[in-house]
Amino acid sequence: MKLRKQVLSILCIGILAFAAGCGPEQSPTPGKSEPVQESKINKDAETTKTSNEKVKMVFYVPTEDGSGVKQKTVDTEANKVTPKAALLAMLESDRAQQYPVFSKDVEINSVTVKNGIASVEVNKAFVAAKGGDLTVKLQMAAIVNTLTSFDNINGVLFVSDGKKVDTIGGFDTSEPVKRMNDLIKK
Repeated sequence: MKLRKQVLSILCIGILAFAAGCGPEQSPTPGKSEPVQESKINKDAETTKTSNEKVKMVFYVPTEDGSGVKQKTVDTEANKVTPKAALLAMLESDRAQQYPVFSKDVEINSVTVKNGIASVEVNKAFVAAKGGDLTVKLQMAAIVNTLTSFDNINGVLFVSDGKKVDTIGGFDTSEPVKRMNDLIKK
């Protein structure tokens, strides 16, 4: 009997919610497009950004042997899964390794996404590319693969002091850097 009342209550709430959303003021106007809200979640997340349930946020860190990057995850609330949060988790995880690739002076200031391209505002320490080509390659692979694990990001541009960075170390970054699948290790 108690189960029957619960089912009936849920059904009534569902009907009320449906009826509340069906007013004439909410019907689309012909010829006008409705604004679309873009969600920013990892491909591996199981829920939308508006949920408070725990999901796995995906990021990539350089391997200890320098052969590439490996996927890691951290449990977090779905509404906290953002590109910047993923990069900060990546930095924290890398710096906890015995041989970190990102020096402590490297900072990620912001991440903005527009038309499938993430613009990452980095500080001058990152642009200076200390450590050589392998270090820069691993840093870029970690950042780019972390960001392209989001459904709405296909490439990454690097920005410093509000200006696009065309080269980092020996790498051309004048065009968006695409996912580096060849550097992902299992």
